[in-house]
Amino acid sequence: MTPSVLALGLAYVFLLSLVLLAIFKSEIGAGLKLVLASLCFGFYLWHYNALQDYLGWPAANGIPDNFELISSIVIEPNLKNDEAGGVYLWLRDLDTDQLVPRSFRLPYNKLLHQRVDDTMRRQQQGERFVGRPRAGGSGEKPQIEFESVQRDIKSLKSGIEQGGG
Repeated sequence: MTPSVLALGLAYVFLLSLVLLAIFKSEIGAGLKLVLASLCFGFYLWHYNALQDYLGWPAANGIPDNFELISSIVIEPNLKNDEAGGVYLWLRDLDTDQLVPRSFRLPYNKLLHQRVDDTMRRQQQGERFVGRPRAGGSGEKPQIEFESVQRDIKSLKSGIEQGGG
């Protein structure tokens, strides 16, 4: 944990303590005190989970509609240890001007694992790939379509913006 994230968390705990102290020293009804204390605790949990994005953890959702695949790693499920596994992708969003890639985590499934492995193998041979999430039906596991591009990624981006991608 970085010092700045730790300081931010401690500051929030301090403020939360002050609010709880004010709640319990006031003369409002017991039911309202319980509701306010529960809300404070809920906000603390929400805050803690929000801090995880600042620590560099992969995002579990929000994969860009058009992205360049930079790298990936697949961790297969381990049923013996009750570990679900996952597909971790390092992507650069082509719909923004941001050049810094972001890490995303998708739930493991065999088809996605094969698709990502094949794409990475071809990428190591010099091909470049862009991808798009593929819409699925209800209950269907998330999938991604990869497309090999021989042209510059920036020209692909402008082609997508004009509807020609």
